[in-house]
Amino acid sequence: MKRFRLVMLVVVGMLCIAVLAFADVPRVINYQGKFTDNDDNPLAGNYLTTFRFYDVASGGNVLWEEGHILTVQNGLFNALLGSIRPLDVDFNKDLWLGIEVASDGEMSPRIKLASSAYAMNAESIDMLDSSQLLRNDVDSVMSGSLTLKKDLVLTDGQGREHFLWIDSVGNLRLKQGAPTSDEDGDLISKESSGKISGAFMQNASVLLLIVAILILGLVLYSLKKK
Repeated sequence: MKRFRLVMLVVVGMLCIAVLAFADVPRVINYQGKFTDNDDNPLAGNYLTTFRFYDVASGGNVLWEEGHILTVQNGLFNALLGSIRPLDVDFNKDLWLGIEVASDGEMSPRIKLASSAYAMNAESIDMLDSSQLLRNDVDSVMSGSLTLKKDLVLTDGQGREHFLWIDSVGNLRLKQGAPTSDEDGDLISKESSGKISGAFMQNASVLLLIVAILILGLVLYSLKKK
């Protein structure tokens, strides 16, 4: 017969998973609850408490496990899950939390994890699903158009700035360093003929580099927004 019960559960932490390798986001869950005995008397003292994650409501294999010595006062406790063992769990699926106090056996039923409003919002950026964002850890394909209202300035790996702009007559120009005039740059395409100029062939490698940097910049920008 189990001696302890969990009569209240509050998950106040956020699950900051994914991918967020760009920022040092703590991968922890702040977990609070209240322990009582079988007569509903609140516990007090220090208790070894083990937390486990499963992907099923009962049975199954333990996906993650961590033990804490909790100081319980008037039944109330607080645990920072992931502060001892990294939370190397896939949170993109249903998970259940099992709790065991001392050697009393795991409490039943397990608690199914639910997303907070902030955690659900973290899955999207300005209502864009995460699948619509570019990533820098895997090959990504982007479709659609990118509209810029001003000159495009990109910095390569050596710190050099490259300016890409459309001049007053509609020609596309490229120049390393800041241009001194509207026509100070290599002609990439000419509006009057609609044909690619010879300068494009000479600057093909630079153009490819700029495209690569642009894609990387979009990835970093999307990660910052997260």
